[in-house]
Amino acid sequence: MQESNISILIAEDDVLSGKMMTITIKRLGYTFVGLATNTDDCIQMAEERRPDLILMDIDMPGKQDGIGAAQIITDRFGIPIIYVTANAEDSVFARALQTTPFGYILKPISKELIRTVVEMGYARHLVDLQLKEKQLELQKLNAVLEQKVEERTIELKNKNELLETALLREKEVNEFKSRIVTTISHEFRTPMTTIMSSAEIMERLIEKDQSKEKVFRHTNLVKKSVAELIELLNDVLLVEKFESGKYEVSLMPVDFDAYFKDLIFKMEIGIGKSHKFIHNIDKNFGVCKTDKKLLGHIFNNLLSNAFKYAEKDSTVNLNISKNKSNFTIEVIDQGLGMDKETLSMIFDSFYRAKNVTNIEGTGMGLSILNKSISMLEGEIKVESAPDKGSKFIVKLPLIT
Repeated sequence: MQESNISILIAEDDVLSGKMMTITIKRLGYTFVGLATNTDDCIQMAEERRPDLILMDIDMPGKQDGIGAAQIITDRFGIPIIYVTANAEDSVFARALQTTPFGYILKPISKELIRTVVEMGYARHLVDLQLKEKQLELQKLNAVLEQKVEERTIELKNKNELLETALLREKEVNEFKSRIVTTISHEFRTPMTTIMSSAEIMERLIEKDQSKEKVFRHTNLVKKSVAELIELLNDVLLVEKFESGKYEVSLMPVDFDAYFKDLIFKMEIGIGKSHKFIHNIDKNFGVCKTDKKLLGHIFNNLLSNAFKYAEKDSTVNLNISKNKSNFTIEVIDQGLGMDKETLSMIFDSFYRAKNVTNIEGTGMGLSILNKSISMLEGEIKVESAPDKGSKFIVKLPLIT
């Protein structure tokens, strides 16, 4: 008798045939786990006892025949099936093959035939299991490999993006430096020429012992030119801080009502004195937090541009309104206005429109304005058309 650990469930509706098969598998050394006399019991016993193999009669009573039961058991539990039947019809055999059985035995059966088919069928089943395990391991390995490839691809993509960003940033910095050199060399020429000329004239006036009034006239020109140079340098340094990310926003409490009152006074006696300056400002702003320097750049650039690019005696409107979360600044002028091409480029550093080349300026004001608004987490909108003036709308968060 052969020693074996294979456990077998027999599905046979003929009691005598079932007993004979039971005796045979026991003599062959297999483990007998039960005898099912209909397909319903067979399916239930297969689920509960999980045998290594089932010897299945095809012509079995139940909700389905042996072939139907075999398909259910194979799909649900993966238990190998060997058909043991007296039905030799080709159509039945063909249908049985569709369930991928591990053997097909025609009755009457012999001990040696049972042993041969069971051993070969179960050996094939073990090979199939090993193959499935290897396939599963291969799938897992492929999944891990694909994940690593994906991670590596993402890593390389991120590095390439960082490199591209760095190269683009370097290009922008170089272009920025080039624009600074070009702007400074151009804008410094006029005040430096004034300073040099005034210094030479003052020397001659002093040598000839001329009146102090004549000397002071040129000292004032020198002071004005120096102030222009300092302002230009400050603008360049501020833009460089913005571009390099070195500027740190400092929010401090500011009495907005007092701030706006002081702003209006400075405009009316300063750069706005030659225009009709109309202002409409909501009251009771109270104390709010902001970066006072950035807020100053915003108002100075908005209003200085409005006065600079509009004819004398024309109207400039300043409207400031508030709600619970933000406040809105509107500056409306009757100046030169801008076309669509200019509007798309006005916030670029050192950009100057073609229709303002005869008006002094460095092209940094609106860039500083835009950067200042961005640093305060606000937004800006511009409405303009040639010869119809411009309207700048700025929204800033109201931090109390």
